Amino acid sequence: MEQKRINFDQEYVEMIKRGRKVTTIRRGIKRYPVGRLIELTVDNKPFAKAKVEKVVVKRVRELNFEDARLDGFESVDDLMLALKRIYGNVREDEFVTVVHFTVVE
Repeated sequence: MEQKRINFDQEYVEMIKRGRKVTTIRRGIKRYPVGRLIELTVDNKPFAKAKVEKVVVKRVRELNFEDARLDGFESVDDLMLALKRIYGNVREDEFVTVVHFTVVE
């Protein structure tokens, strides 16, 4: 099923609004409507609208520095710590979905 919104933790809102975080990495294989507007939410309350630019599915072990940087992190290690904090145990061979977005309002 196609997602119409992406929910974030409060700590990422300012980074997103300032354009420092332009992707989100979600556990599993997810479908997002490329080219369409979606709501960005915190606790299911909208804080912005964004256009989905690109969706890439890869394995956790394939995440690289560029993925970390676009997601607002200084390193792959920082990114992995965040993924583990959010999802618990994350395996190297697990799939994640990298959603690239542009905030439009």
